[in-house]
Amino acid sequence: MDSTSIDAPVPPVVEAARAADVSGMRIGVVREFAGDGYQPDVSARVDEAVALLTKLGAEVVEVSCPHFVHALPAYYLIAPSECSSNLARFDAMRYGLRVGDDGTKSAEEVTSLTRAAGFGAEVKRRIMIGTYALSSGYYDAYYGQAQKVRTLITRDFEAAFEQVDVLVSPTTPTTAFKIGERVDDPMQMYFADLCTIPSNLSGGAAMSVPVGVDSNNLPVGLQVMAPAMADDRPYRVGAALEAALTEQWGGSLLSRAPELEESK
Repeated sequence: MDSTSIDAPVPPVVEAARAADVSGMRIGVVREFAGDGYQPDVSARVDEAVALLTKLGAEVVEVSCPHFVHALPAYYLIAPSECSSNLARFDAMRYGLRVGDDGTKSAEEVTSLTRAAGFGAEVKRRIMIGTYALSSGYYDAYYGQAQKVRTLITRDFEAAFEQVDVLVSPTTPTTAFKIGERVDDPMQMYFADLCTIPSNLSGGAAMSVPVGVDSNNLPVGLQVMAPAMADDRPYRVGAALEAALTEQWGGSLLSRAPELEESK
């Protein structure tokens, strides 16, 4: 009875994972997710994984999704707008946290104190961005335009999946950064989401598969994207990669550092 769930059979994800076979699949490498800003170690591990998929019997082709480059700004207008709208209900009156309600303060003061104490800096930032984007005079210019970009990204996916079964890319442009390292530079922090945002906007299926480590032994992921309701395809690709890499590395997907590879 959940209105947000789909009344349809579950894709055969278990069978796909057990098959672990990519022979005959067409795999598209997203052209726009490479180049400047991508850590060399990340690019190298992803290229190795793509080469392995070819060795396992998949046909690999390059695919262009030209509007993916606009996904980041579109997402960071749409998501904060939805954040602002959804979190407006947390007003310290109806439910949830309530701060400063000692009988001497107005409802507006209690709401302000509660929201100041209850939301962290990043949530406050997103609420303010979203409130601005939804405000009179700016709605069409910001939120409305971002939704149009979202449609173009969805069409890019539709065109791509007419050519290939799945798309692949790095999961993130770099490996993990230190906690707090990018707090003062939100755009650098948001940039970590660059490759995963298009699937979030389109509602497609996506999976991240570990495909090695960088020179600091930090894990690198390969993202596998598929159409909505085709969840079995990423499982098929991910399981095949996992099995091949586990055998290649002797039992652990994250045990191989580049210097170990050089010594073989």
